[in-house]
Amino acid sequence: MGPDSYYDTLGVSRDADEKEIRKAYRDLARKYHPDVCKEPGAEERFKKINEAYSVLSDAQKRAQYDQMGHDAYSNASRGSYAGGGYSGGFSADFSGFGDIFDTFFGGGGRQSAGPRPGADLLMRMRITLEEAAFGTEKEIAVDHVEPCPACDGSGSETKKFTTCPTCGGSGQMRQMSQSIFGSFVRMTPCTACGGRGKMPESRCKACGGSGHRRARQTVKVRVPPGVDTGMRLRMEGYGDAGEYGAPSGDLYIEISVAPHRSFTRRGDDLETTVDITPAQAALGSEVEVQTIDGRTVVLDIPAGVQYNTGLKIPGEGVRWQTKPGDMLVRVRIVVPTRLTEEEREIYGRLLEMEGKKPSAKKSKGFFQDVVDKMKESVK
Repeated sequence: MGPDSYYDTLGVSRDADEKEIRKAYRDLARKYHPDVCKEPGAEERFKKINEAYSVLSDAQKRAQYDQMGHDAYSNASRGSYAGGGYSGGFSADFSGFGDIFDTFFGGGGRQSAGPRPGADLLMRMRITLEEAAFGTEKEIAVDHVEPCPACDGSGSETKKFTTCPTCGGSGQMRQMSQSIFGSFVRMTPCTACGGRGKMPESRCKACGGSGHRRARQTVKVRVPPGVDTGMRLRMEGYGDAGEYGAPSGDLYIEISVAPHRSFTRRGDDLETTVDITPAQAALGSEVEVQTIDGRTVVLDIPAGVQYNTGLKIPGEGVRWQTKPGDMLVRVRIVVPTRLTEEEREIYGRLLEMEGKKPSAKKSKGFFQDVVDKMKESVK
């Protein structure tokens, strides 16, 4: 072996056992991991350590490496090895780097062996603005996969299992493919046992050995105050059932808040409108405003208020956690379209005081307008 052999990279002898190789890799990987070691060339050294461990930790790859030698094995992994009388075929599969890295540094590689957890579910729930502001409880029907009650989710009538004869209990199958670079091995879940590595001793007749069945369940959902459109509630364990011995998935409920006829939400605040007359706007007044929960509060309109001015009523908004939002009341000044003779006289005096002249076209009055319209319809 040359100075750059995989054994030298890990600092172990050629007759080192699996335990020694694994310990050497762990020590070196922790030392030269790029997030830990800031020395120049640490990242390249870390890649070589992973490559060496990927080969020496696999009995088949290690045997090929020992027989072919480092240079020949390395050239073959790059697609330049011509065979050289070696009839066993070459298998270069470095996809295990992610799994090795995950073991020690918590990365996001392939899923580890074992029963798979159930799938998560997503449902959408539409609620009113009142329910969003103060919280509510609702019952919803959830269609999900649950454990078979006949076999308790095991898939076996006797709840006993045998080793899968197809994969030998590994839960994986090797698929070999040929290319111009040599033979490549890809690991896939065993089709006979679904990757479990074991099979029911006697398949459950109710579920056919799957251990699951589809069912509808009524779930009570507590919607906390303050939720808004797009927020999701998580209900742990209410998703699809996992494989035997694995946890169920979660149920996520996405909230959609329906528009309200009187209120608009602005974060934790609620906005509404109130109509007042020109006299109220000019002189100031008190008006009654209804809150989101149906109560009536008195709002003080200051003299000289302008159109679309927002007046705040503290604490009458959305009840988010412990601090409620506010209610903002927008003032709309509504000009009357029909005036009594007395009102017309008062508005006329105001115009004179302002130095303005009234319009030359005068209304005939409400009842006369109705009579004129009836005459027009008869013609």
